[in-house]
Amino acid sequence: MSARTPSLALLRALPKVDLHRHLEGAFRIETLWDFHCRNRQRLHASFAALQAACTVPPGQRPGFRGFLARFSGLRFRYGGPDAIERLAAEAVADAAADGVAHLELRFSPPFAARRMKEPLPPDTAGSAVDTLAEVELAADAVVRGARREAARLGISVAFVVTLNRNYSLAVNRPAVQLLMRPVGAALSGLDLAGDETLPARFFADFFRQWKAAGRGITIHAGEDARAGGADNVRQALTQFGADRIGHGVRAWEDGRLVAALANKRVTLELCPTSNVQTRACPSFRAHPLKALLAAGVPATINTDDPATSRTTLSREYLRAAVNCGLGWSALRSCALHAAHAAFLSPAARDALAERLSAAWPVTL
Repeated sequence: MSARTPSLALLRALPKVDLHRHLEGAFRIETLWDFHCRNRQRLHASFAALQAACTVPPGQRPGFRGFLARFSGLRFRYGGPDAIERLAAEAVADAAADGVAHLELRFSPPFAARRMKEPLPPDTAGSAVDTLAEVELAADAVVRGARREAARLGISVAFVVTLNRNYSLAVNRPAVQLLMRPVGAALSGLDLAGDETLPARFFADFFRQWKAAGRGITIHAGEDARAGGADNVRQALTQFGADRIGHGVRAWEDGRLVAALANKRVTLELCPTSNVQTRACPSFRAHPLKALLAAGVPATINTDDPATSRTTLSREYLRAAVNCGLGWSALRSCALHAAHAAFLSPAARDALAERLSAAWPVTL
């Protein structure tokens, strides 16, 4: 580590923005084990077994499917809305403890709704459809818990609904319909995640609806090494009107696409540790973060799933410096890009950017 490399303590002290954090990948494992025991679940034999099933040990690179498989370990009953509310509040508290000033928490309302049911329904692509009332109850719990904790700790939080490519339109539809419910006023954006080898075009109408309502659009694309790569990123821009791209690592394979991202100021939500664990990048040194910034793309640094990847946003910034070769100016640019791309009102976004600009020194 060079003398100019920032310390983890400094990075933790600076205000930061996390644009790409999944609630499901930010659950405290200790809380999950509490729910597992309290509700007499039998999916995991011990806390150690739960942790092994839900997280990626340091240094391991399980690939995209292996990474997604970690979420199978979360599929048991947690309890009622109070359990979902607690998990959301804890996710905000953990972000705030790491110096996150604004958190964009994305979550799957159907996933949360199923964690409240007894008996537990199957989590498969062909499973029964959750009712709008069930999904709304879960979304309300997420918003309530996260907002309460954010107000207590003095940070801001926005909510992004995540749809899943692995599930049918019918299974995803109740989450889309939240836009027209009271909780819809709290939802800032819509996202599409899941297996990138599955077609996304069937979801386009959902995204056009949310875009017309003035909500932000972010699409997972260019993350899976097995999938369409740069073509998926291009589809997210042209067919979905994406304001931001979740990951977008493989956009680097197409120079014209990189130029378009730079010209249109489309923000990439990069997550270094996750990107290596899913094998979107073969290594940290091969990560295109530095090159994308040099090409004028507003790239950002995020956690993706901090509990799953055993990381924090401060550690991701440090890893970007030590392992991806970013200097202080590039780190600062990533922080400011994230503030400018937040799904907030223009006034709130400007205030956030001004706060970060004042807090992050121009030189180290």
